[in-house]
Amino acid sequence: MKRKMMSLILSGACLLSLIGCGNSSADSAQASGASSAPKEASSAPQEAEGSTGAVSDAEEKTSEDVKVVIGATGLQEDQFTQVMINGYKDAAAELGIDIITSNSQHSAETETEQINNMLEAGAQGIIIECVNPDSSAAIAETAKEAGAAVFACAITLNSDAVFASGVNDCYDLGKSTGEYAKEYFAEHFSTDETINVGIISYDGQDYTGSNDRITGFLDQLSDYDINLVARQEGEVADKAYTVATDILTKNPDIDVFFCASENSVVGCVNAIEAAGNPNSTVVFGVDCSEQLVDMLKADANILQGTTAQDPYTLGTYAVKTVYEYVVNGVEPAEKDFHAECIALNKSDLDKVDQWLSDWNEHAK
Repeated sequence: MKRKMMSLILSGACLLSLIGCGNSSADSAQASGASSAPKEASSAPQEAEGSTGAVSDAEEKTSEDVKVVIGATGLQEDQFTQVMINGYKDAAAELGIDIITSNSQHSAETETEQINNMLEAGAQGIIIECVNPDSSAAIAETAKEAGAAVFACAITLNSDAVFASGVNDCYDLGKSTGEYAKEYFAEHFSTDETINVGIISYDGQDYTGSNDRITGFLDQLSDYDINLVARQEGEVADKAYTVATDILTKNPDIDVFFCASENSVVGCVNAIEAAGNPNSTVVFGVDCSEQLVDMLKADANILQGTTAQDPYTLGTYAVKTVYEYVVNGVEPAEKDFHAECIALNKSDLDKVDQWLSDWNEHAK
């Protein structure tokens, strides 16, 4: 009898022990899922039928639940990229996440190496200001295959690996400057005369973006007889200076230059000034910086107008969009976000000063 009783007690104890073990295993699996590895956290969100893509408050994760690391590249050592990187960093600090930044210096090899290093460091999101819209697609696809969400910033990246982008539309940038140029032309030229125009592009770096800016500019001047005397590349200031000097030498009667980037504006304006500007040649451009503001306000009266981008907004938008996608599974409202084009010209120097004040605040 005692043996029977003892057997029953031991059986009951084992049963209770098994029940307790079962609960511990379930709790352990739940905890493991909440602290999933970075590559699991970065998988594309799966939406239930009829879902809007948002998650409930009860399900929403934060950077405290999963360590969030985002890698972000810049293209070159200029003010535009630096301000954009500051936007990356400020947004990351606000969200309480880690951000790894780098600069490819226009090198595809460097870009690939830097992004691979970011992936090895556990980046769940990769933001790319790409070296080339086509050739950079390979590293974007590598990042996606590694489980990272890929965002194209400032320059369109032609790859299905990109889940979203934030850019300034290049045609709109050229159009904005062209609209002011049309006003200038109405005051200084007639529709009956031939206007000699030179173009300094960045075709070799990004033909699509460069050409869109040029087309956007020229489309606004269709009422005028435009004689294109030259179209040459000048993606860095020193090269643009040399190119502009050569164009001026061969075409001393040139009336207008359109420069598709900040560096080409700097080189071109300096070349015209160095030549003494015998034909009162003027410049219109795209992009802006403190140096271009000085040129707009200068007594030399060469640079007439440009259109600034908003790299700080692009940087903060990129980080916040990647964070929401990776951590909370939220798709962006706009897959291709376009930042504002900011027209700056000699006719409204107060606006130019305000832009510079905002720029300097973000450039710190």
